[in-house]
Amino acid sequence: MQSSEGEQGTLSATIRYLKTRKGLTMAGEIVLCFLVLICKAASRGCFIGFPIVEMVWAAVFLIIFSWGLDKKFYEIHWLWSDFFRALIASPLLLITSMVCFAHTYGDSTAIMAEIFALGAGVLFGYDALLGFSIVKDRRKASTDQTTLGQSGFGAQQNGVGAQQNGVGAQQNGAGTIIIVIEK
Repeated sequence: MQSSEGEQGTLSATIRYLKTRKGLTMAGEIVLCFLVLICKAASRGCFIGFPIVEMVWAAVFLIIFSWGLDKKFYEIHWLWSDFFRALIASPLLLITSMVCFAHTYGDSTAIMAEIFALGAGVLFGYDALLGFSIVKDRRKASTDQTTLGQSGFGAQQNGVGAQQNGVGAQQNGAGTIIIVIEK
């Protein structure tokens, strides 16, 4: 009974993650890479290994993020790893699909494979942009929390600013920090 509860927990977590923008993007990457794989296999297309590798990596990162494994294993920075995965996959898929498209003559399945590969390359580029914005937002949130939580030079707590050599920080009522430089 416990194994079925655990399976339902991971299934519901995966479905919840697939409803997010990042999860939907990763699912789209997997589907497009699978379509590229089918079309290239049917037409003996070139560079067939790359969509396989990217499909597997997208599935691995989808499982890691949907099951919350990124919060359990801190040894790897999962967001940066996912960002670089998408950043590398996008130009490689775009370049290889254009090279293969140039060598395709009248084979409709090969043409469809390259069109799907172009779409996957664009989707990987969007995923890289989305991943970078997530990393940037989390980094900004973590620096805001550490700046507000510290006391000492350059930080302020409870309306009392620390100053040293004419440089200090003050916090207004909205929670933003204003740097003050005095001569």
